[in-house]
Amino acid sequence: MVAAVLATVSTVFPAFLTGALAVQVPAEFGVGEATYGWGIGSFFLAATCGSFALGRLAQRVGPRRQVVAALVVTALAQLVVGLTARSFATLLVALAVCGFANAANQTAVNLALAQARIRRLGLAVAVKQSGMPTASLLGGLMVPVVALTVGWRWAYLAGSVLAVCAAAVAAVVLRPTSPSAVTVAPSTNRGSSTGVLVLAALGGGLLAFSAGALNGWVVSSGVDAGLSEAAAGWSLSAAAGVGIAVRLFFGFRLDRLRRDPFLVASLILPVGVVGVALLVARSPGFHLLATLLAFGGGWVWPVFTNFGIVRVNVGSAGSATGITQTGVYVGVFSAPLLTGLMIERFGYGPMWAMVAVIMVLGTALTAFLAGRL
Repeated sequence: MVAAVLATVSTVFPAFLTGALAVQVPAEFGVGEATYGWGIGSFFLAATCGSFALGRLAQRVGPRRQVVAALVVTALAQLVVGLTARSFATLLVALAVCGFANAANQTAVNLALAQARIRRLGLAVAVKQSGMPTASLLGGLMVPVVALTVGWRWAYLAGSVLAVCAAAVAAVVLRPTSPSAVTVAPSTNRGSSTGVLVLAALGGGLLAFSAGALNGWVVSSGVDAGLSEAAAGWSLSAAAGVGIAVRLFFGFRLDRLRRDPFLVASLILPVGVVGVALLVARSPGFHLLATLLAFGGGWVWPVFTNFGIVRVNVGSAGSATGITQTGVYVGVFSAPLLTGLMIERFGYGPMWAMVAVIMVLGTALTAFLAGRL
């Protein structure tokens, strides 16, 4: 579980860090919100393109090889950004490479957890899924601690070191598996139909759109609402910390959960919708409260949905989550692009209103999927 969290944090960190640096990096390269959205989006576009194929590859080569390779690639790409990035194009390409590596890592880690035969699979999934808000928390901390002191490039160098450490842990902890041990489960075993997985991918994509918007713009939105750059970074870290606490809280109870995980997710999501809606109000106080609610209630759903999918598709967790993660990546990829255009044309308030509506649609589809896996 420790190896899974470290690997998850390390490969998704470049995307969340780029969102946290949405004030400093565009100022240096002279790009607007819509253009900068492509920087964040390139990460998730590459992840989208690779998720399904890399999920099947994990079934063949085994999780350890794929996780370690993904972490090494992530470390090298961030090293390039930290040492040589002198144009926005360089950052964009490096983030695309990191996104491809993230897709390889996420599906392989899901498969590793399913194969580990952990007695409390729900807690294991919750801990692993806490890696994403942890990456967001670290990204927020990098603003006041690194970006505003020694420069934003050092934040990517720190991410490179983190990925190297995670690769070393994964190489030692994850057990090697032969290809024959990780083939897709026979069709006679219980598993989700492709149609249901595609619907889950669609629902995850709608909800991931809100997550992508939050991670991409909550810091710059806070500055626009009247917070200082440092305070906006700290607020992101605090909100991500709340998200981690909520995920772990439910993770300890997930294995004893009698209700459908998708149903429970749909009952918690309205709290996140309220938080996103409150971001429409452009004041520092409202922004701080809204950020906490948005992350605490609106970012816990992956714990439930991933648990539900992995539990039903234990033998083919890599392939199944490869399908569902594709939808998630599409949502997170499109979020910074569309929301960046909204910000440039209409401002942050209307943009957050649009995100809240999309989040309501995702909540409705998640509720519809309850009992259909």
